[in-house]
Amino acid sequence: MINKIGGMSVNVLFIHRKQVYAAFWVMIILTILVGVKLNWDHTVRKIFGVKTGVYLEGYSVEGMLPEEVSSLVKKMAVKVNREPQNAGYFSETGEIIPAKPGRMVMVADTVNRVCMAKPGSKLNLVVAEVPAKISEDFFKPIYHGKPETGRVAFAINVAWGEEFLTEMLKTLEQEKVKATFFFVGSWVKAFPELVKEIAAAGHEIANHGLYHGHPQQMRRDELKKLILENTELLRSVIGKEPSNLFAPPYGEINTEIVATAGELGYRTVMWSVDTIDWKNPGPDLLLQRVLGKIEPGGIILMHPTVSTMKALPRLIKGLREKGLSPGTVSSVLE
Repeated sequence: MINKIGGMSVNVLFIHRKQVYAAFWVMIILTILVGVKLNWDHTVRKIFGVKTGVYLEGYSVEGMLPEEVSSLVKKMAVKVNREPQNAGYFSETGEIIPAKPGRMVMVADTVNRVCMAKPGSKLNLVVAEVPAKISEDFFKPIYHGKPETGRVAFAINVAWGEEFLTEMLKTLEQEKVKATFFFVGSWVKAFPELVKEIAAAGHEIANHGLYHGHPQQMRRDELKKLILENTELLRSVIGKEPSNLFAPPYGEINTEIVATAGELGYRTVMWSVDTIDWKNPGPDLLLQRVLGKIEPGGIILMHPTVSTMKALPRLIKGLREKGLSPGTVSSVLE
């Protein structure tokens, strides 16, 4: 009995010693692994981390890895980023409130600059100015584009004249010219397939109002409806966002009309040369009106009429002979 007990004591002691030895070696291995990890981490930071003595906005980033720098920059950006403020209009005083640019930390550029910096560099965040979507220019009517573009614009208002559009489109295609078509919503509803065809041909699609009413007789809420509902209609027909250009029906403008369009993010487009084609002048008279007055950056107002249809090939040729390239309204505003 005693032997068994003694034997059991020896066995227990033997097992206990094995456990101690195992724990000892586990500790040794863990210590080695921790040391290896620390050395490896140090080595990685030495090779891939930020160089010695580099500071970002007064904060030491020495030894940081790119993902750590990125995380830090994003936290800093929260305090720096600022949304731009659009220009506005006070109807009570007629005052235009200037736009204010925003600012945004360029995270990737900042991280790249930090990671590539030489030892001892003192760096700042890379910050870009963010322009407002609606500037003061949105509250001024456009009569003329930029002369330095060397272009002129075809602004074609469409509220009727579908019987002449097909031939005009053929001419534009043959001459490789894109124009801006300002559509009235009621006409779009009547001829959606033709609008799709014009958009598919690469022409600029713009807003001429939901219906051909008199803007000067409209209240602000009606003006908004005139613009926004026509934009929604055009979007549903062509399957993409139309241009943010607005040509008021009848060419009627005043401060309220332009301001209302501007607050909605639309630029009000007028013209520098009027073909007066709705009076059906002869093609020669139409050409004389345009070619005798047109200048670089000019905006030529026309409609789908028999006069414009017949004069269009010669008009394009005449403009090119003057060194002017016909195109869209947006192209002369760039």
